[in-house]
Amino acid sequence: MIKSDGSLYIPTDWTHINPRNGRFMKGHEPHNKGKKWEEYLPKKSQRRMMKGWKNLDKYRNCNGRADTAGRSRKMVVAVRNNGKYHIFDFVGAAAEWLGGSRENIGRCCRTNQERHVNQKTGKVNTDHQYKGIRWYFASDPIWQEKIGHEII
Repeated sequence: MIKSDGSLYIPTDWTHINPRNGRFMKGHEPHNKGKKWEEYLPKKSQRRMMKGWKNLDKYRNCNGRADTAGRSRKMVVAVRNNGKYHIFDFVGAAAEWLGGSRENIGRCCRTNQERHVNQKTGKVNTDHQYKGIRWYFASDPIWQEKIGHEII
């Protein structure tokens, strides 16, 4: 095929791809089906892919979804008004125990960690609650003051 400027143009054969949705047509066999990496990938690409798979396995949660509470998991503490408390491994476990949402528990932990100052009274507010329970990160020492004694 010759373009209007006189150059030669050879159109690519896209008969194996559906023009409407971009997916492969029925009966099309991919170039790497049944082959090993060594047969169609250079060594550099193989090393890069192996590193990616290794990092995925390293930070993947063992019991549940792969993308929740992996390497960034934080322990949280639920403190009731009577001084009783419960420590959880991560926000998802606390949400299952409470029957609430992870987002609200995490927001409550973050706002208690920031120690909001009341503009009228000037007092520091670390008593944000979700479903009647105050939530704190376990690394934050303020929750130990709320239960009345220090945890060793």
